[in-house]
Amino acid sequence: MQEGDQVNGFRGWWRRWQARAEAERARVEAARALYHAAVARARREKLYAELGVPDTPDGRFEMLGIEIAVLMRRLRNLGAEGSELTRSLLEVLVEDLDRNLRELGVGDLSVGRYVKRMVGSLLLRAEELERALDRHDEAALCALVRRTVWPSLPQPPEHLTRALAAEILAAAELWRAVPDAALRTGRVDSALARLGK
Repeated sequence: MQEGDQVNGFRGWWRRWQARAEAERARVEAARALYHAAVARARREKLYAELGVPDTPDGRFEMLGIEIAVLMRRLRNLGAEGSELTRSLLEVLVEDLDRNLRELGVGDLSVGRYVKRMVGSLLLRAEELERALDRHDEAALCALVRRTVWPSLPQPPEHLTRALAAEILAAAELWRAVPDAALRTGRVDSALARLGK
């Protein structure tokens, strides 16, 4: 191979590496933006003031988990690109949980174990949530939120469980209506606002 061919080969390799690195950066930025949108939706005052979700770290985590699960379900419609975005979204979630647990005073040696347990719980609930949403099964959604959102109440008020189940169905419809292009870039705030965030 002549020197010119070697230089051109290196330049080609360098350009491909730069393109991959840039695509990865863009995906992580999009995932961060999607995560912040999900957090904002999980912190809506209505959930706590009107629907009776406990305004506690556990209650807030449950709402975030539901929102992330609904968002992950929507990202699957983007195929392989959506799978990569979901992976980046979960990485952002792990970073945020790690930071929040440390702020709450969880020791360094325990943080990883807590994060693993929390993410595992979220993923299991996401599977259950997806099955219920696929069937548009309000009773299954009610059973899920009754067990996870109000675990200390033997029988939460029926009107609250039904209202929260309806809120989850509405969230699935809302994310379904967000354009693919907005999801790919993470620029969903205007779409969510226009659709009735």
